[in-house]
Amino acid sequence: MIDVQGHRGARGYLPENTLPAFARALEMGVDTLELDCGVTRDGVVVVHHDRRLNPDIARGPDGKWVAAPAPTITSLTFEELQRYDVGRLRPGSEYAKRFPHQKPIDGTRIPRLAALFDLARNSGVRFNIEPKSDLEAPQDTLPPEPFAKALLAEIRKASLEKRTTVQAFDWRSLKVVEREAPEMGTVYCTEGDNSDPAKVHAAGGRIWSPNFAELSERKLAEARKLKMRITVWTVNQPADIASMIDAGVDGMASDYPDRVIELLKKRAKR
Repeated sequence: MIDVQGHRGARGYLPENTLPAFARALEMGVDTLELDCGVTRDGVVVVHHDRRLNPDIARGPDGKWVAAPAPTITSLTFEELQRYDVGRLRPGSEYAKRFPHQKPIDGTRIPRLAALFDLARNSGVRFNIEPKSDLEAPQDTLPPEPFAKALLAEIRKASLEKRTTVQAFDWRSLKVVEREAPEMGTVYCTEGDNSDPAKVHAAGGRIWSPNFAELSERKLAEARKLKMRITVWTVNQPADIASMIDAGVDGMASDYPDRVIELLKKRAKR
């Protein structure tokens, strides 16, 4: 069965990586909640995609959109972070144009990861979590070792190891997880030149997550030969969803997970 992942909850419909978006994804019947995390200055693991507050998403206590370069998540305490509203896309931004169906929920805050675990604990849903770091901006986040350990501590505190995978484009984080928590799965995300199953396999990857647009028949066949599972991101249009189903991928993340579920049901695959 294809693993249907709600990308950042259900970003197509509600503000990304927020509790309302995750609640909507659960209502839709996703198998997995896909999300990103950061760590605040006082050590709180929070759910947020960007290393910094995003000027297209975040408004300060004065109601004004934050300006770039906005503060990093790691430079703010959790209490300070709660002063920012992330419940609406900035009108007129390219980001807003990409998601015309997203409904604003003013007053929405960046949540603790623990709050999401509490929300979804009794659902049986899985979690696919990315600690957001970047080789080219090491100063923006904790280093991979303490970052991954902070995430693992939160997962273990909630006793959700068996329901969680950790994914990353920065594979250094995955190596920490594999060493510290071998019982948990790791997902090797790729884009561009790194979208090569041989590279992922050589690095120790068992689950490969490429941009769906970069998954060719040749790469798919090679990944299968190497006995890797394949989960693709981020598949939103019905024709692309159908194409990925036909290709036989193991999972797909979507901003509109209901579209994936609907098509799978039509094909009697769910």
